[in-house]
Amino acid sequence: MAAEGRRVVTQRDRERLRSTFDQAAELYDRARPRYPTGLFDDLAELAGIGPGSSVLEIGPGTGQATVALAERGCRVVAVELGAALAAVARRNLARFPAVEVVTAPFEDWPLPEEPFDWEQAYTTAGYLEVLLTYPGHRALDPAAQSGLLDCIAHLIDTGYGGRIAKRYLTELRVASTIGP
Repeated sequence: MAAEGRRVVTQRDRERLRSTFDQAAELYDRARPRYPTGLFDDLAELAGIGPGSSVLEIGPGTGQATVALAERGCRVVAVELGAALAAVARRNLARFPAVEVVTAPFEDWPLPEEPFDWEQAYTTAGYLEVLLTYPGHRALDPAAQSGLLDCIAHLIDTGYGGRIAKRYLTELRVASTIGP
């Protein structure tokens, strides 16, 4: 027992609680409310996800959020600990060939070679503008900055036909507090 009568949660307790969702997969899918559509509209806008985006979802449960991501054209790998939850998720997502539901503890699951990064195509001029939004480039003395940008522009124009793609990784973390 911890101070103020609160029980200390042990690792064993966490493991036991972690597996309880799987014991009621059908009930979970039937009784839990669906997420509001606006949440995924905001997510798509904030994270820049949409058709063709690769999404890694950890703990998808029965796939309620996964369906909303798949409906927006995302390719989703959903890693679910519970076999029963994963089975319901597969059923709910059967119409989406770009969704894979994996049954495994995320901590033990080997990450695939494919990144869950997204790419943005740039012209030479567009890429130079992006570079000028980074403080390290902005802080260079004008002659050094100009020399660097000229070299990069020459490389893009001669080595890549005036267009390149930059990979980005977007993470969304959501947290809430429980209690006062």
